[in-house]
Amino acid sequence: MAGFESFNTVRPEETQEVGTQEQQSTEQATTEETTAVENEGAIKVTTEGTEQATEITEETPDTFIEDFNKKYNTQYKTDDEIKGLFTLPGKVKEYEDKYKDYDSLKTSAEQSKKELEEVKATYMSDLLSKPKIRSAYIAEQLVAKYPDRDPDILANIAMSDIDKMDDLELLAKERKMRGSKSSLSDIKAVIIDELGIDAEQKPEEWDSFTKAKIEIKATDARDNIKKLLKDIEVPKVVTKEEREEQQAKFLEEKIKAVAPIKKVFTKFDVYKNGDFEFVAPDEFKSQLPDIFDNMFIKAGLEVNEENLATAELLKKALFVEEYLPKMLEVKEKEVLARVKAEQDALLHNDTPPNTATATDQATEEEDPNRPGLNKFFRSR
Repeated sequence: MAGFESFNTVRPEETQEVGTQEQQSTEQATTEETTAVENEGAIKVTTEGTEQATEITEETPDTFIEDFNKKYNTQYKTDDEIKGLFTLPGKVKEYEDKYKDYDSLKTSAEQSKKELEEVKATYMSDLLSKPKIRSAYIAEQLVAKYPDRDPDILANIAMSDIDKMDDLELLAKERKMRGSKSSLSDIKAVIIDELGIDAEQKPEEWDSFTKAKIEIKATDARDNIKKLLKDIEVPKVVTKEEREEQQAKFLEEKIKAVAPIKKVFTKFDVYKNGDFEFVAPDEFKSQLPDIFDNMFIKAGLEVNEENLATAELLKKALFVEEYLPKMLEVKEKEVLARVKAEQDALLHNDTPPNTATATDQATEEEDPNRPGLNKFFRSR
């Protein structure tokens, strides 16, 4: 018999419970192991996906902006900022066109201003060549220059011939002109008193000594007045002869300056329109120098790119208007010749026409057995 120690001392229900617990532990361990494996696989897949995305990103990085900034030493951050650069050429062209228009307008305005100044100078020169108008101009400028002095006296002095003015009258007006507020009669009385002349004496009663004293004083006064008038700047008077001489010189210089351009303009040997060419007759070419002179010399057009282009169009338009019938005739002959050549080529008719004609001038020596018609008729 076996001993008591060999007997199972655990209750059946306890054994069942322990078995259940072991089973649960095993299942839990299995579940945890499965979950761990699954998680490990998920982590591995995720990691591999991330690494793959990283590898793709690293393989094709967008470094355009970075490279652009390094190359051109700029600090652009987005594509839109760089795109703006590609619109600049169009804007530059737009501004160039505007500047060209502005430059042309500015040149035209400057030319108009210059012509206006020339007209004004010519008009003023013609006016100031007249003595009275010249004196009036000086009087006006004198009054404007010395607004604190008597305007009537200033105007009177400027409009008068001071060399012929009475000495005492001149002395009084010169004092008045310098700013005296007294009347001319009172100033004259003061001058007579200063010179020690008897106020009761009439000028025609003065002796030579008295007249000499007044004359010396008047000479100094005239010098002062002439100096005052001389300080007034008057536009230079250009005579008609001088003006014509200046215009002739200007015209000569302009003709010399545009001579190379005129040479190019008048060189017109052949009129071309596509494949069509027509030799320009000498008669028309002889008219071109006058056409150029009428536009750029007589009419005074500025010699610039735009006006030269207009002149070229005008030249061709005049040529076409005059020689269009002849050009159409030449063109018609060219077309007919080309059509005939195409027909001959199509029909393989490349044998030149026989232009030789039968003759009855054969001699007996050539063929004595076959007399010609000439001999036949002679035998009749």
